[in-house]
Amino acid sequence: MDAGTTVGMVLLCTASHLASPLRTAGLVGAALTIPHAFGFLSAPLLDRVGDPRRVVAAAAGLFAGLLMLTTAWLGKSPLPVVLVLALGAGAVGPMLTGGLSSLQEGRSADDRTRRLRAVDALTYGLAGAGAPVVVSALATAISPRGGLLALSCLGLVGGLLVLRLPVGRPPAPDASVTRLPPTEPAHPSADAARSGLFTVLRHAPLRRVALLTWVGALLVSAALLTGMRLGEDHASGYGGWVAVAFGLGGLAGGLALTIRPLRMQSDRGMVLFVAALAPPLVAVVLVERWFPAVLATYALLGLVVAPQTVLSLAARGEHAPDRARRSVFVTIAGTKVAFASAGTALAGLAEGWNAQATLTVLAAVALASSIPAGAAIRGSRRYFHRVMKNTLSDVMRTTFPGD
Repeated sequence: MDAGTTVGMVLLCTASHLASPLRTAGLVGAALTIPHAFGFLSAPLLDRVGDPRRVVAAAAGLFAGLLMLTTAWLGKSPLPVVLVLALGAGAVGPMLTGGLSSLQEGRSADDRTRRLRAVDALTYGLAGAGAPVVVSALATAISPRGGLLALSCLGLVGGLLVLRLPVGRPPAPDASVTRLPPTEPAHPSADAARSGLFTVLRHAPLRRVALLTWVGALLVSAALLTGMRLGEDHASGYGGWVAVAFGLGGLAGGLALTIRPLRMQSDRGMVLFVAALAPPLVAVVLVERWFPAVLATYALLGLVVAPQTVLSLAARGEHAPDRARRSVFVTIAGTKVAFASAGTALAGLAEGWNAQATLTVLAAVALASSIPAGAAIRGSRRYFHRVMKNTLSDVMRTTFPGD
C-alpha cells in the first residue's frame, strides 16, 4: 500500500481531468512523503506500549482509511482538504516500514539474524517493484480510483496480519556489539528526549550508518530519475525499463543475501557499499549511447543497493539501546524516505544539466561521503585503509567460506 500510493495518485490525477494534473500529483506526493521526516516524534510510542504490534496495525488501518478518503475526495473536494488527509497518511508511513521491521527480534550479528534481515530487506524490494505494477494493472482493469481503493483494502488486511506476527523477548545481547552504556533517566521526559533521533545522533556506529543511509537514499533516487530521463532520450517509454532493471537488480541482490548473509560489521560495510555506488554511475556515463548496457549498469546499481538496506536494518537491531530500539527503526526509516524525496527533487532541478554531468557529480559525492565516514571510524586515514582491507577480506570469506 505504501509503495504503490504515489504511482496510483499520479494515475488518478491524470485520469481526473484536473486543470494541472501533474502539479496536483506532485503536491499530493509531497504531502505523502514529507511527514516521514518527522517520524521520530511518534516513534517513542513503540517503545512505551506493551504490544507494539497493535501500534503498527493501527497505523496501517489509519493509513488505509486516510488513503480511502484522499482517493474518494481528490477532484471532488478542495485541494487543501485532500492535502491535509495526505499529510495525515504520510505521518504514519514510517510505522509501516521501520515500525514493522522493528518487530523482528534479534540483536546478534550471526548468520541466522542477518539472513532474517535480508529477508526483511527483500520484502522492501518486492513491494517497490511489485506495487507500481499492481496499481497500474488495477487502474487499467478497473480505474485509477478503484486501484487505490484496492490498495487501501490490502493495507487493512496487512494491518490485521501484523497482529498475527510473533513478538518474543529479544535474545541476550551479543558481547561483540557496541551499545550505549545503560543509564537510568531522571524522569520519563528524559527518556523521550533520548529516543529516536537523539539516540541515532549520539551513538557513533548508529550515526555513521544513518548518515550513509541518508546519503545513499539521496544519491540512488537522484540517479534513478536521471537514468529514467536518459532512457526517455533513447525512446519513449524506455525510462520505465531503467526502473525495472534497477528493481530486478535489487531483488537479485536481496535474494542472494538471504542465501549467503553478510558477515561484516554494519558501519564498515556501509562505507564500502556507498563507495561502490560510484563505479556503476561512472559506467552509465561511459555507455550511455548503448541502451542495453545502460540497463545492465542500473541492474548493477540495484545489486549494490541491496546490501545497504540489509546493513542499515542490521545496524538498527544490533546497536540501538533497548530503551529506544524501535524508535531508532522508525526514525531512520522515515528520514530515509525524506532524503530519497530530496534526491528526486534535486535531480528534477538539475534537468538543465545533461545526464552525464549529473551522474558524474553523484559518483563524486558517493566517494566523497564514504571516505571521511570510513576514516572517522577510528579517526585516522590509516585506520580507514585497514577497514577497507578487512571489509574486502570479509567479502572474500563470505563468498568462498571454505578457502
